[in-house]
Amino acid sequence: MAYPDGTGGEYIRMNITDKLVKQYHQAGYLVCRDLITPDEVRDLREAYTSSLERMRRENKLKSIRSGTDLEGRETAVYQIRMAHLHHPLFNDLIHDARLLNIVESLIGPNIRIVLFQGLYKPPLTGGTVHWHQDDYYFRVDKENAVVSCWLTLDDATVDNGCMWVLPGAHRQILEHIPLEGGGLKMLEIDEAKAVPIELKAGQCVFHHGSMPHRTLDNTTNSHRRALAIHFMDATAKPMGKGRQQEPLENMPIVRGQRGW
Repeated sequence: MAYPDGTGGEYIRMNITDKLVKQYHQAGYLVCRDLITPDEVRDLREAYTSSLERMRRENKLKSIRSGTDLEGRETAVYQIRMAHLHHPLFNDLIHDARLLNIVESLIGPNIRIVLFQGLYKPPLTGGTVHWHQDDYYFRVDKENAVVSCWLTLDDATVDNGCMWVLPGAHRQILEHIPLEGGGLKMLEIDEAKAVPIELKAGQCVFHHGSMPHRTLDNTTNSHRRALAIHFMDATAKPMGKGRQQEPLENMPIVRGQRGW
């Protein structure tokens, strides 16, 4: 994949340089080509599928973004909320030094999970998650305190719902409006500047908490399984509605110390 000059980037596992940290803060995102192994991808897929199947059996699998596609078919995006509580492999992942070393380079040594989601777009009917900023939801009381790792367990393409970002547009929080099918949507987006982040299975993108991003419909016959791990500086405090009421096990400290 080609990157426009001055945006994005890629690095080798556990080797993030000062230059790349600066690049992240300038562009608002970084792409990682080598974080987990193919065997780990396979095992995480199995954990993902078993979690979805268990939730379906228990009637707990709900769409968080419902809508219709251009052909009028109903679409859905399913969530494994607090994935680390659903399977031991997901819990292992949020404590993995390979991941945390990168996160620490971006937000500091005290790290808390603010939200961990499995986001599933089924073949043909996987729906859109519209432009939004994670910081609009979390409302953390410290600047540059949130970074999200979006890790794909399938090849993520424009056709099946890869992530799109707006390089450099993470300097301020913009207004969002509620959507009938769930979630929020940003206003005042210049989509001409949007960049798709196509990834192979096991690759990921780290993006700033204020980075505008979206994913479109899955129009393919393939699954699009992704993990969205939202980290925050544990010395900061989330002010968003409901975040302060979350049980501690939902927002564990994964490195360092808590501040509240």
